[in-house]
Amino acid sequence: MEAFGLVCLYGITAFDDYRTRHIKAIELLIFAVIGICLDIVYTKYSLTSILGGVGVGVAMYIFSIISKEKIGKGDALLVMVTGLYLGFMNTVILLWLSSVLAAIVGLILIRKYDNGKDKELPFVPFILLAFLILYTIKTLGGCLG
Repeated sequence: MEAFGLVCLYGITAFDDYRTRHIKAIELLIFAVIGICLDIVYTKYSLTSILGGVGVGVAMYIFSIISKEKIGKGDALLVMVTGLYLGFMNTVILLWLSSVLAAIVGLILIRKYDNGKDKELPFVPFILLAFLILYTIKTLGGCLG
């Protein structure tokens, strides 16, 4: 259930992020409410872990403000919602892998097209890809608990 919800969330927002470089707040709100309901019904993660996962997004949001949106506020809000579904550690792992994937693609684009360092890259597609990779590893018997 959680995986289906996250794939839907990441798929919808990745499309928006890629096309417009914006994430719609209503989509995040809907999936946040669903995430809270799932947490109440299924209690897969402890309250501390869920709050920690949301806290990762809060830290990203603060960094977004400080860095004048080098990381988008929408991306930070999406990570907050992710924390509701995945808890602290899985949110951190997902964010780390997403960042590594984005860095690799960013370096390739800079080398190939000699683009400036200030070129924007939508981040949500990397979150989607990282989640699919981690979900596949989990299904095959790996990490993401």
